[in-house]
Amino acid sequence: MSSFTALVIGNQSLTLQCSEKLLARGHRIAALVTRNTDLADWAAGQGIRVIAPGKGLADRLAGLSCDWLLSIANLDMLPQPVLDIAAKGAVNFHDGPLPRHAGLNAPVWALIEGETRHGITWHRMTGDADTGDILVQRRFDIGAEDTALTLNTKCFAEGLDSFDALCVALESGTPEAQPQDLSQRSYHALADRPEH
Repeated sequence: MSSFTALVIGNQSLTLQCSEKLLARGHRIAALVTRNTDLADWAAGQGIRVIAPGKGLADRLAGLSCDWLLSIANLDMLPQPVLDIAAKGAVNFHDGPLPRHAGLNAPVWALIEGETRHGITWHRMTGDADTGDILVQRRFDIGAEDTALTLNTKCFAEGLDSFDALCVALESGTPEAQPQDLSQRSYHALADRPEH
């Protein structure tokens, strides 16, 4: 196992749980970018630098060194100068089975469109949303009783469960990745709404 240094960006419980797994595996977190005060308090307690997200983030990250940028439960688009900080690359958690349901609210759109299966994807980040090569992907059934809340919860559970596989891939230094078939892509923007 080769340890690495990560810049973690995110605002949810999954961000915290994956960060704890990173530390348990012997990796270092150079900084946590978050607007969540509970996550910020946790990071401060671990001696991890906390940085506010938003405009000017690249300037606030100036001088920071890391191998990987990990965007975990983060809805902010990151500008290229932020992505470029990571020497080996940037990886994002997406709550959908890319290339299907790229963008926002993937579990909701899966239910609206009558999907019977869903999934999560850990993928490399590029300048375009959810288009990068796939590193780890998990798929699972959507039950008749599933709601947006339960499906989102399943996504977070699969994200956490698959995070070890992502770490193993990143520990290799040169993780295998599969390009997305973007001809199969669907994308949902923040303002998208169902027809009815």
